[in-house]
Amino acid sequence: MAGSTTLPTGTPDGAPAVLFVDDEVAILDGLRRQLRRKFAVHTAASGAEGLQLLASQPVSVVVSDMRMPEMNGAEFLSRVRSVQPNAVRILLTGQSDMDAAITAVNEGQIYRFLTKPCSSDVLVDELTGAVELNRLMTAEKELLRTTLLGTVEALTTTLSLAQPKAFARAERVNRTAAELAGALEVEEPWRVEVAAMLAHVGAVTLPPNVLDKLDAGRPLTEDEAEMEARVPEISRDLVRAIPRLEELAQAIGWHRARFDGSGSGIGVPSGEELPLVARILRVAVDFDSGMAQRPSVQQTISALTADAGAYDPRVLDALVRCHHVEELDAPREVGVAELRPGMVVFDDVFTTEGALLVGRGTVVTEPLVQRLENFIAQGRCRSTFTVTG
Repeated sequence: MAGSTTLPTGTPDGAPAVLFVDDEVAILDGLRRQLRRKFAVHTAASGAEGLQLLASQPVSVVVSDMRMPEMNGAEFLSRVRSVQPNAVRILLTGQSDMDAAITAVNEGQIYRFLTKPCSSDVLVDELTGAVELNRLMTAEKELLRTTLLGTVEALTTTLSLAQPKAFARAERVNRTAAELAGALEVEEPWRVEVAAMLAHVGAVTLPPNVLDKLDAGRPLTEDEAEMEARVPEISRDLVRAIPRLEELAQAIGWHRARFDGSGSGIGVPSGEELPLVARILRVAVDFDSGMAQRPSVQQTISALTADAGAYDPRVLDALVRCHHVEELDAPREVGVAELRPGMVVFDDVFTTEGALLVGRGTVVTEPLVQRLENFIAQGRCRSTFTVTG
């Protein structure tokens, strides 16, 4: 049956999953019979049906006929990319559709097109190559994601000891950026989170009194404002030295650029040309700064929308949607023994000497709990803390 996800009898365990989309059911039945001993074959009789299946069924390869009613193969495969970005996409086309197929390959990042009729041997060879490409792409992205996230976590944890207020702010910005990435259905949300944390590494160059002013939303002097304005550039240059993060580094350097382009320097893009990561960071950073100055989320969002030219309207809309549905935990007082990883520190924690120990918004970790226990044992810190989560 077209659209069925039930594997045919004889399909080996662990066989790579392949989706075929064609409006001719007889062709789909023939493909299932030919390929079932090598692949887990799923079928759909239309682009809409294929997208519905892909929403719940991960596949390695998607093969679509070009000529289908309502949504042709090129349009369908373009939409597949947003649903399952790692799935390798192949277009089946007749000779009369050759120009359209070439355009689809060049513009839609389709792996390749095959002309009909396509022999079973050729199709098996192409599917085997596509499955291997999917495996390599998936493995590389996962390795990159885990390696970079681990590196960033180690870096920010270490630097937070030197500038706890700056990196408490980075964690708050990171949470907002992650919410926005989720609301916008960003393809690789971990890139937004990495950028949100690393955008603040340049803040280690700021004097503590400047960080105090930024955290409290107090105005800076002209000299202090110049120092603070250099932070994105410093962060960009530091991040640029990390392999595979060159694009994120550029987005970090541009994250204060206005969406409408006004006031931007030469060579700084605007509008949709500005990287989405930069647009998300601008909203997340300004939202955090606004919350330091205004008593409510609604007032902060209203202030941002009043200067709409500074922001991508889609990202602002995502911020509004996030906070319309968000249920905030009421802060509560807990002892150090009740602290658990994942809780969020609600108020700044100071030593008895008046030095900042933990900034508000910091996520509780096991090393943080141990550090607090050590300070409490020395009588240098209070024993209860206000947290959420």
